[in-house]
Amino acid sequence: MTPQANREWSSRLGRVSARQVDLALAVLVTFSGLLLFAYSGIGGNRRAGFLFLQNIELRTLDLRFALRGTRPHDERVVIVGIDEKTLQELGSFPLPRQSYARLVQSLSGAGARVIAFDATFPTPESNSAVAALQKLEAEIAPGASPSFLRKIRDLEAASDQDAIFAAALKQSGNVVLGHLFLDEQRARLSDPKKAEEYFNVAWAKAFPQVLKVKSKDGRDFDMGKSWIENGGTVAAGAEANIAKLAEAASSYGFIDINPDPDGTLRHALLIMRYQDQDFFPSLALQSVREYEKIPDQEIAAYIAETGLERIQFGKHLLLPSRDGTALINYTGPYRTYQQYSMADVIDGTIPPGALKDKIVLVGATAMAIGDLRNTPFQSGTASYMGVEVHANIIDNLLHSAEPGRTFLTRGIREDLIDAGFVVLFGLAFGAWFARIKPLYSTLSLVCALAVFGWFVYFSFASMGRWLSFVIPAGTLVANYAVITSFRMIFEEREKRKIRKTFSQYLSPGVIALIERDPQKYIRPGGETKELTVMFSDIRGFTSLSEGMTADELVRLLNEYLGEMTEVIFKNLGTLDKYIGDAIMAFWGSPYPQSDHALRACHCALEMIHGLKRLNSKWVAEGRKEIAIGIGLNTGPVNVGNMGSSKRLAWTVMGDNVNLASRLEGMTKQYRSHIVISEATYRQVVDHFVCRELDRIRVKGKHQPVVVYELMDIEAARPKYETLITRFESAMQAYHAQNWRDAAGRFGELLGSFPEDGPTQIFLQRALEFMENAPEADWDGVYEMKSK
Repeated sequence: MTPQANREWSSRLGRVSARQVDLALAVLVTFSGLLLFAYSGIGGNRRAGFLFLQNIELRTLDLRFALRGTRPHDERVVIVGIDEKTLQELGSFPLPRQSYARLVQSLSGAGARVIAFDATFPTPESNSAVAALQKLEAEIAPGASPSFLRKIRDLEAASDQDAIFAAALKQSGNVVLGHLFLDEQRARLSDPKKAEEYFNVAWAKAFPQVLKVKSKDGRDFDMGKSWIENGGTVAAGAEANIAKLAEAASSYGFIDINPDPDGTLRHALLIMRYQDQDFFPSLALQSVREYEKIPDQEIAAYIAETGLERIQFGKHLLLPSRDGTALINYTGPYRTYQQYSMADVIDGTIPPGALKDKIVLVGATAMAIGDLRNTPFQSGTASYMGVEVHANIIDNLLHSAEPGRTFLTRGIREDLIDAGFVVLFGLAFGAWFARIKPLYSTLSLVCALAVFGWFVYFSFASMGRWLSFVIPAGTLVANYAVITSFRMIFEEREKRKIRKTFSQYLSPGVIALIERDPQKYIRPGGETKELTVMFSDIRGFTSLSEGMTADELVRLLNEYLGEMTEVIFKNLGTLDKYIGDAIMAFWGSPYPQSDHALRACHCALEMIHGLKRLNSKWVAEGRKEIAIGIGLNTGPVNVGNMGSSKRLAWTVMGDNVNLASRLEGMTKQYRSHIVISEATYRQVVDHFVCRELDRIRVKGKHQPVVVYELMDIEAARPKYETLITRFESAMQAYHAQNWRDAAGRFGELLGSFPEDGPTQIFLQRALEFMENAPEADWDGVYEMKSK
C-alpha cells in the first residue's frame, strides 16, 4: 500500500465515530452469538461443534432443578423396591423367580392396576429339582403308566419357578416386563436366537408390542434412514426375557435410559428401533398404555425427513426431540415417590389400599445391587435409583397436557425465543451500551442478567420450558465486554489525540478535565407348515337375520365378533378373516407354536363359554340367543403373505384348511359345538375330554376321516365319564351292525341325556338301518352328501 493510500485509509478511519464502531461490534457479536447457537447442539443438533457450550448449558439446567426443588408428583405412581430388607429376608440378588411370583400375586391382590418390572429375565432359573425330574421321566417313560408320568410332570410344574412366575404373570394380566436393548459391542455377546424367540412372542401378542410408525404427511420415504440421520437410537441386539415369561406377560417395554455425555440422566428414550426392523416403546410408555387401556389403533409415531415429529398416544400428544428422546421433568430428589419394600408387600404389612389402582414399578433400590444413576438432583453423585427415573418418566407421560408437569419442552418455539434474546442482547443492548457511560453499562448488564435469569427459571419451573441461558447471556456479556473494551481503547486514543492537540495550549489539569444451534417390505410368498386351523359359524344365521333390522343385526355381529376375536387373541391365535358371520383363525404362524393344537382347542372351548355369557346378556335384554359350531383341523398348509402388490394378507390355503371348514359344517349334522379331526385329536388327547363321533368320507375325497367331539378340559372328565362310556358302548354295537342293540343303547342313553346331539343322530341312523340295512361290504364309514 502506498503512503498516499495509507493516509487515505487512516483518514477514513478517523472519520468513523465511536458510536458507529460500537454498532458494528454489536452486529458482529450478535452474528457470532447466532452462529454459536446454531452449531452448539443446544438447539438439538447433536452432531454440531462447540458441544462444550451445550455441556455448560446442561449444568445450568441442573442448577434450575436444584433451585426449584420438589414439585407435586403423581401419587398413582408407586415403587416397590428390592431393598436391603428384601435381600435379607428373601435371599441375594437376583431373587428366586418364586419370590417374584409371590410379589405379583400380592400386588394383584392389593389392587395394583399395572405392574411394571424395571428388570429383565433373560435366562431360565437354574433348578436342580426340575432337571432331576426330567431325567427320571426320560428314564422311566417307556415302561411307566400315563398316570404316573402325569404325576411326575405335575411335580415338574410345581418345582419349575419360571413356570410359577409365568402363571402369576398370566393370572395377573397386567404385568409389563422390561427388556434391554444392546449396542453393537454388547450385542456380540448376546444370543440372537433368544432375542428372535422373544420378539416372535411380542409380535404375536393380541396387541402387537411394536410401535406403528407413519409418515408425517403420508409421503413415501425411507423413514428408517431419516431416523438414523437425525440421531435416533438403533439397537443391535437385545437382552430379552425368556419366552415362557414373555408369553405370560401382558406387554413389554425397553428399560434403556442412556445418560448424556457427562454421565447425567436428563433425557428419556421413548422409542427405539430394533436393528432394521420395528420400532418399540419404552417401559414407561407401555405402563401408561396398560393403565389407560389405550388400544393399538390409537398409538403411532410420526416421522418426517427431519426426524421424529410426534407420538400420538391415546389422548396424549407427545412432542419429543427428533431423535425420539424427551427431557425428563424430574419431580424431586430420590425417594420423592412412595416406596415400599418388596418384603413388606409379600408379607402384607403395607397399609390397606396403598396400591389400589396404582402403577407399581418394581426395581432395585438396594445400594448393593448397584442400579445407581446420576440425575440433575445429585450432580456428580450416583445415588438416584434407576427405577425412580422410570417413575418420573411415567409421571411426565400421565400429565402430558400439563405444562410444568410433563416433559420439558425444547423445540422450534424455544429456539426462536433463544434466538430472539440473542438478537435483543446483541443489537438492542449494543446500541444502548454505545450511548451510555461504562458505569451505567455495568449496572444495565447486572440488571439484565438478573431479569433474564429470573425469566429463564420461571419458564422452567412454571411452564416446563428449557430456554438456553448460556449463549444469550454470553452474547450480552460479550457485547458489554467488547463495546466497553473498545470504548476504553477509543477513549484512550481520544485522550492521546487531545494531549497531542492541546498539550501545547492547556495545562495538564485542564486537559484531564477535557478526556462489549425398511420399512421392511414383505414380498408375496409362503411356506408349507403344520398349523391348526379353525372355522366357526353362527347356526341358522340367515333365518335369524331375517327377523332383525339392519341396526340390530350389525349390533349383534359386532358384539359377537368382538367377544370371539378377543378370545382368539387371548390364546395367541392369528385372526385370518371374517366371512360374514363366520370366523377363520389359525395357530402356529407367524408366531411359531409347538402347541398350536392345544391353544386352538382351549380357544374353541373359551369361545363357547364366551357365547354363553353373551346369550345370557341378550336374553336379559329381550334379544334372541344364538348357537355356533366350531371345526378344528391340524395338518400341513400353505401359509404366508399372499395377495397382490396392492393388498397382501397373512393367510393359509390347502386341503387341510378345507377340511377344517367342513368339520365346522359337521357340527350342524351332529348337533355338537366343536368337531375336531383325528390329527388334532392325537395332539390334544391327554389334555381334553373328547369322544369319537364318526368315520366319514367327505365329498370329493376317498380316504375316510375319523372325527371327534371336543367336550371339555381334562380336569372335567368325571362330569362326562358316564356319557362317554355308554356312548362308546352303543357305538361298538353300531359298528358291529347290531342295529337293534345299538338303537336300544342309544335310546336308553338319550333318556339320561336328552340334549346330547350325537346320541340323537346315531339313534336315528340305527333305526333307519334296522329298516334298510347297509350293503354287506359296509365299512362303518358315513358318506357326506355335501361340502
